[in-house]
Amino acid sequence: MENRDNVKEKEEKEVFVLELLSEIKEQSRRWFRAFLVMVAVEVLTIAGFIWYLNQYDFESSIEQNGVYTLIDSQGNVISSDITPDQIESIMEIINDGKYQNDTEKK
Repeated sequence: MENRDNVKEKEEKEVFVLELLSEIKEQSRRWFRAFLVMVAVEVLTIAGFIWYLNQYDFESSIEQNGVYTLIDSQGNVISSDITPDQIESIMEIINDGKYQNDTEKK
């Protein structure tokens, strides 16, 4: 009698273990799908951000019109339309007389 009870218990345990394993397998599939969805969302977010930034042209250009401007260290315009001679004299004063124009070097 005890043998039959032991066999029944073993069969019940095996069935229980198989049910647990199938539930764990199904749960791991759900987690994997959730992981794939999260990766896809992140990739789409990054791609959307890159697309958003690429629709704008970030080139800049500076138009030079030949007007010289003297600006102090805080960004205030001190004098505008300075002549090249005045620029050279200012640079000589700043650099203790060591400033030379490119044409003077040649």
